[in-house]
Amino acid sequence: MSALLMTLSVVLAVSTLTGSTNNYYNDPTRFTDCSVTKKFAELTNATLTPLILKRGELSYWQGILQTKRTIQWAVLHAILTHNFKNYTNITFIDEKFNLCDFFVDVIQKHCPLQPGIYHWKFNATVPKLLWPGQYHGKATVYNEKGDEIICITKQCTID
Repeated sequence: MSALLMTLSVVLAVSTLTGSTNNYYNDPTRFTDCSVTKKFAELTNATLTPLILKRGELSYWQGILQTKRTIQWAVLHAILTHNFKNYTNITFIDEKFNLCDFFVDVIQKHCPLQPGIYHWKFNATVPKLLWPGQYHGKATVYNEKGDEIICITKQCTID
């Protein structure tokens, strides 16, 4: 058991992913807005279904993005942590992506992205490598100056 804990200690991360500034915290399919400001963009009606995700099966994502300023370039920082036996959090994903590439996939638009309202809807297969249990995800977008454009979090269960 101590060898397992030693091995896990290499990949452990303490989650500081908290915060809620919207009214959607009671709806388990919705995302929580953790943005420090709404001057750049706002994500509304963002959902992830089904309620309990299953490894190897499709998940469905949708929402409405309202951009208030032109996005020339941005980075999407995605973090996914797993609550391991209510003991500690293990980070499965901590990656940065080019947001402009993400826009092409999700809303079929290229940067620069002009101010406006964009509907996005896509599906993705839940990776089989994820362990069953509770997860906390956070996605934060930063522009070329390092300003936070938007931040969202989501609690989910994977079976």
